[in-house]
Amino acid sequence: MAFSYIILPAVLLALIGVRVIVDWNKLRKAPGPVLAGITDLWRAYQQYNGTMRESLLDLHAQHGPIVRYGVRSISINDPEVIKVVYGSRAGFMSADSYDVLRGHQNGQDIRTLLSTRDEKQHGALRRSVANAFTPTAVLDYEKWIDVTIGDLLESLTRKSKFDLVSMMVWYSMDAASRFSFGAPLGCLAAEDDVGGTIEMIRGHFEHWTRWASYPWVERLVHRNPVFKPTIRSPSSIAVAAAAKLKERESGAVVSKEEKEVDVTPDLLERFLEASKDSPQLNGSGIVGVIVSTIAAAGDTTAVTVASTLFYILKTPHVLRKLEAELTDAGIHEIPTFAEVNKLPYLNAVIKESMRVFTVTSFPMERLVPAGGAVIAGMYFPEGTSVGCLPAAIHLNKDIFGEDVDVFRPERWLINDREHLRIMEAAHMGFSRGKRNCIGQNIAILSIKKVVPALINKLKLTLVDPDASLKADHTPNVAILEPIYVKSEIKN
Repeated sequence: MAFSYIILPAVLLALIGVRVIVDWNKLRKAPGPVLAGITDLWRAYQQYNGTMRESLLDLHAQHGPIVRYGVRSISINDPEVIKVVYGSRAGFMSADSYDVLRGHQNGQDIRTLLSTRDEKQHGALRRSVANAFTPTAVLDYEKWIDVTIGDLLESLTRKSKFDLVSMMVWYSMDAASRFSFGAPLGCLAAEDDVGGTIEMIRGHFEHWTRWASYPWVERLVHRNPVFKPTIRSPSSIAVAAAAKLKERESGAVVSKEEKEVDVTPDLLERFLEASKDSPQLNGSGIVGVIVSTIAAAGDTTAVTVASTLFYILKTPHVLRKLEAELTDAGIHEIPTFAEVNKLPYLNAVIKESMRVFTVTSFPMERLVPAGGAVIAGMYFPEGTSVGCLPAAIHLNKDIFGEDVDVFRPERWLINDREHLRIMEAAHMGFSRGKRNCIGQNIAILSIKKVVPALINKLKLTLVDPDASLKADHTPNVAILEPIYVKSEIKN
């Protein structure tokens, strides 16, 4: 009996040791922390403490284009990873860390475009809603954004000082809910997180942070029917979307006096039309897509707008050049998209801001398909999680030059077409390939309208001219710290 107490633990430890050695050996040629090669606790620690982004950037600076940050996890900052891994026919699927993003209600998982890993299911869901996000379709949502910009300007003209980040989050959430189901959440009016929607969105991404390194543990804890996972109350945004869906399905007519925008479609209207030919767009499916759309459009667009305005205010010559371009264009107080869409310096400013400060804090992980793959000159076996941290690509000196840390919009206005093509191909502001951001046309529309509107209407200056852009990178969608600005109405 005493012998069994000794031999069984010894055998177990030996098996664990063999497994560790085998796993480490598969990717032994990839440099990185020794601990990361034998346990995913290293990456879990980095993610939980919000240091994954900076740690990977440091590792790439030390070791080059390929680094190992987990037992089967590889980060690559060579632009080749984009076309090989994220291409539309590459065969790479999202890693199992994305399973953590699935909602869970009534004992079943609720899948979204981001969390659906099965390529056929993802393709079917994306095709069913794609027509609502085309460049032509999103122009129908411009009036919803105009109304929200009007609310924003009205609020800001009453302030001499405000937190740019908070105002942009409230603006983005109201704009997103308007073009999604025709009504604001009321964040701008209340200057607050109405119904806890923003907290819910950030909590969802924080959940991803906590469990992405060990998704099988998350399934055991949160999706095990025996444990009866805690059922959360529906978010205010889900309740609002469900109520609007019920109204539309019942054929309820909204009087002209109740409409903010006359005869303008929204996403809900387009989804209902698409549901006639798409079984996956049932009631819960439509609400799920709307909630995920608002979640993505709200926080990520707000971060992009706030960071762009910060860099503009931080760099006086950029502000002057942009003001001159807007003046020469003769735009309206709330500019039309046609007025601002092709302004070269505005385009360069936004593109450069998204390059210098990327919203995503973690690598976009994909699994190597059967047969393995050679990426950036190294072979990776089937099942390896490979991908890139967008910031690592955007700060690659071989692509963007020695001054990669500098906000310099002029780098996008060069005459060297080949170099410009290389930079464009490496830009990952909206991800790339078949899983790129489906709402990017709406985001571009919103950003290109609200940034000029604020600059034209208000004289904005940083309260602290020496301030730096700081963010919490613990969740995968970075949360900006407050950016305080002084404001005056321009004559």
